[in-house]
Amino acid sequence: MSGATNKITALYCRLSQEDERLGESLSIENQKDILLDYAKKNHFSNPVFFVDDGYSGTNYDRPGFQSMLVEIEAGRVGIVITKDLSRLGRNSALTGLYTNFTFPQYGVRYIAINDNYDTIDPNSVNNDFAGIKNWFNEFYARDTSRKIRAVQKAKGERGVPLTVNVPYGYVKDPENPKHWLVDPEAAAIVKRIFSMCMEGRGPTQIANQLWADKVLTPTAYKLSHGRSTNAPAPEDPYRWDKRAVSLILERREYTGCTVNFKT
Repeated sequence: MSGATNKITALYCRLSQEDERLGESLSIENQKDILLDYAKKNHFSNPVFFVDDGYSGTNYDRPGFQSMLVEIEAGRVGIVITKDLSRLGRNSALTGLYTNFTFPQYGVRYIAINDNYDTIDPNSVNNDFAGIKNWFNEFYARDTSRKIRAVQKAKGERGVPLTVNVPYGYVKDPENPKHWLVDPEAAAIVKRIFSMCMEGRGPTQIANQLWADKVLTPTAYKLSHGRSTNAPAPEDPYRWDKRAVSLILERREYTGCTVNFKT
């Protein structure tokens, strides 16, 4: 370790949503304990954590990893340590690229504790098997993804709504999130929009009328009731857009249908 004592020992942790289901052994806290204990026992100086919680290992566009990469490319990292090879990533090609080319290019030693992988010993049998392990890690990610899609498909075909955000005019049942309840206040606005449409008014006319009557837009209404929404808070909470009106008039959910697998 001569010449690297002032450099960072990067302790990298990653946990995806799929990994989280496997229990405490893969938790971020567990990974941190293992990495820090290993660094202390081996007298690796300046340990710094880089964490990606909730990120898949199938790509490397992760904020924690990218922050670590910036430090590596700046020459400030001497060692990178992960719990195992799968924590670094589940893309065999990219994982091999980083461990075999990028890290050595910047003089970085890489250690995967549970896989007994250490680039300081290129002749190690465990290092020879790293490529195979990386392939299995990628296969695991693909297999898990297929299983999740199959479960979602089965749910959707049973009529279970798969959408995360319920349409304006409905709320999730507190006792069963997959069941929707009518939101009386918002439902009255939806009914009014359909009534105005039946009277012959177009989306722009309906939007202008709702704006004139100071009716909160769907986004502003959800935010005013403390509900999550994908859209940012509007500058004018009453300024309806004709597109928002058209989307309401086009949604089949208002006819009582369950709509899944829509692209």
